[in-house]
Amino acid sequence: MYADIQNQLLKKLAAINDAGLFNEDATIMSDNAVVDSGRGRLLNFRTPDPLQLNQRVTFSSACNASETTLEKKIAQLLDAEDCILYSSPFEANSALANKLFDRADALIYNSFGRFSLIGGPNFCRYTKYKYHGFDIDDIEKQLKLSQAQYNRMLIVDSVDIATGNVVPLDRIIELAEKYRALVVVDQTLSAGIIGNGGCGICSLFDNRSGVDIHTGSLQYLGSNSGAYIAGKREIVDLLRQYTYSLQTSASMIPSNIAASVAALDSIAEMNAERQYILQITNYFIKKLYCMGLEIPPTQTSRFAVITGESNRTEAIAETLYKKGVLVTALTPPYVGKEQCRLVLNLSSGHTKDDVDKASQIFESIVPMFPKG
Repeated sequence: MYADIQNQLLKKLAAINDAGLFNEDATIMSDNAVVDSGRGRLLNFRTPDPLQLNQRVTFSSACNASETTLEKKIAQLLDAEDCILYSSPFEANSALANKLFDRADALIYNSFGRFSLIGGPNFCRYTKYKYHGFDIDDIEKQLKLSQAQYNRMLIVDSVDIATGNVVPLDRIIELAEKYRALVVVDQTLSAGIIGNGGCGICSLFDNRSGVDIHTGSLQYLGSNSGAYIAGKREIVDLLRQYTYSLQTSASMIPSNIAASVAALDSIAEMNAERQYILQITNYFIKKLYCMGLEIPPTQTSRFAVITGESNRTEAIAETLYKKGVLVTALTPPYVGKEQCRLVLNLSSGHTKDDVDKASQIFESIVPMFPKG
């Protein structure tokens, strides 16, 4: 049976390839800083694990760490009262978007953010309000519009996917208090990576108690699956009442639980690695900036290179891939039509030699970038 279907699939793939549309680099998924592929050695600035925990953290396969232990460690890292685990980010965000409030309430979220990419709001019962990027004025506008609803939940990403800047959390909390909204922070790109001890975005601001809920993937916390919601005890207790067993931490396999527990035991001591990532990022940015490339300011190890319109962006990303550099091409709807960009992520596994080699490759294709 499959032989017939296989032939159909091969024909479709051949047609895509003949049209010049086959996205070969999309089949490469790795969290290593350097990837060995059919094309040889690839420098991975697209999906590296910032702290390279898969190579640095070791744990026993016989580890008896429980989901309860992992929940407590995540809550401690984020200075939250309690935490509940889920099998995936989709399950966590669906629970958040459907179980706390009802149709009389409001969900205010970033239309370009990680939360919206996962799809939670698409299935929620709340009245939905969208803001764009980290536009504080737009956030306040949506908060004002949502005053007709009984309760409000404002969801923000810890790090802007388009620039690498951290959310202005102090302003967010100030607005939330003014317009009586719960604050939810997606910590996926923050927990373990940002702040002293890897405590996340909240550790950079004084008012840590102003965040009511933390959500995030375990992607950069040692596990290749799983997600969490942490926050006020009553919120987590209520989520436990409504969560089916198949969606909770019980569905996480023991090795993933053990990996995350081992990672969290190590993360607090990895300040040197976090400092190194920022240093190597600044080194890379300076080299690209000296080539005349446009790079928006960033506060993390994630940064963007402006490329203009989408066709050019895709062409540059493909050329870089063929030369041995993996990057993310960010195009509409996540950015404006003329603000397309490449997004690069640095990790502690990237060396100065890696950055020098990548810089040389960028320099060889500088004419492909927009001028001035």
